[in-house]
Amino acid sequence: MAPSTGAGPHRAPSLHVHLADLSAVYAAAEQGPPELPAPENTALRDRYAPGRRRAQAQASRLLVRAALSRATGWPAHRVPVVTDAGGRPHLSGTPAPWPYFNVSHDSGLLALVLGTGPCGIDVEDTGEDVLREVADRFCGNADRALLSEPGGARRLWAAKESVAKALGHGLRAGLSTIHFTGHPGREWTEATWRGRPAGLRTRVVKLGDRHLAVTAAAVPAVVRLTRWAPHPTGPDGRWELRPGASTHMTTGR
Repeated sequence: MAPSTGAGPHRAPSLHVHLADLSAVYAAAEQGPPELPAPENTALRDRYAPGRRRAQAQASRLLVRAALSRATGWPAHRVPVVTDAGGRPHLSGTPAPWPYFNVSHDSGLLALVLGTGPCGIDVEDTGEDVLREVADRFCGNADRALLSEPGGARRLWAAKESVAKALGHGLRAGLSTIHFTGHPGREWTEATWRGRPAGLRTRVVKLGDRHLAVTAAAVPAVVRLTRWAPHPTGPDGRWELRPGASTHMTTGR
């Protein structure tokens, strides 16, 4: 779950959300390695044991490279993605104006957001009951009304984590210090952090049995959605992620 990463001046706000089904990724990873630069593949093999965590990391790198390649015109293998000490991808030494990006995943879905300004994304399928048991750790009195609604704990967790990531701090921001002036499940809503405006807007939508939260520096003019799926690239089982048709997400104002 990388901090929001990018460079360059803010332009007319726009967001592009990219999604990949991890069940298909796990199946592809059992057949062979991903189409990543050799040093990156080696680093991921050294860092992660065979299994789902390695496949998630491989798919994350593939999606970042492929989405940034489409957005900038750079070949995917030349997109300057590096990995920090925590295993999170970010851009290194990039010329302006590269898009900002942020990555998230839950047990079954990988999500990436590209934006023209600071942005964050969180996708969450943890059970509502599980999150309600620990709600006092990430909610305060200001969240009481939102928390009381059906699905409120998971909606708030996803919304707050997307804000924390857009701030560039992740969970270190302290989710209990992040609140909203409105209802992020109904409209793009201003976020506050430590009692002050955070300069960010957040929207949460329901995707099947999970919540998806996106945070941006301003209400976007449009939110595009592209779903990706693994495809084989050679007889040795190698695979890459390829996009399907893009659509517009209905998020409201």
